[in-house]
Amino acid sequence: MCFTLILGALLIICVATGAELLTFKHVLFFSLCSIPLCVLYAYSIEKLGSGLGGIFLGWTGAKRSEREELGADLERARCSKRENRYEEALSIIGEVLDKDPDFPDALFLKGQIMWEGFKSKEEAVDCFKKVMELVQNSETLHRWASSYYHEIKGGSKS
Repeated sequence: MCFTLILGALLIICVATGAELLTFKHVLFFSLCSIPLCVLYAYSIEKLGSGLGGIFLGWTGAKRSEREELGADLERARCSKRENRYEEALSIIGEVLDKDPDFPDALFLKGQIMWEGFKSKEEAVDCFKKVMELVQNSETLHRWASSYYHEIKGGSKS
């Protein structure tokens, strides 16, 4: 259909510019010219559609950060923890921390898993302590880590 429209437009331009007789050479020339124009037209429409679709759907084109990429794994670990599958949660968090050892959200979750699931005070305290070092005092995650840290430290007599 695109080919027919472009060929028709070229023929109309030819007639409008004074070509009174259309020979086989004219039709062949216009046919050959319309093929790359069809490709260019289709490419332009596809790019325009993709761009407009992205705008309407909220796509910015910005590359996601590594931490955003790890967010799905972090959520899987949270789900496993909620279902008391602490071994699985710890395994997932271990993979996340292998990729990003200073990821505060992952460290906080690891601390929770170590404390709630394994009653490992030392490892939990180390995780919460590192979170407090990485995150500013004014942030909620710092306050949560601090609360766990003091709960664990206050509960132990060592």
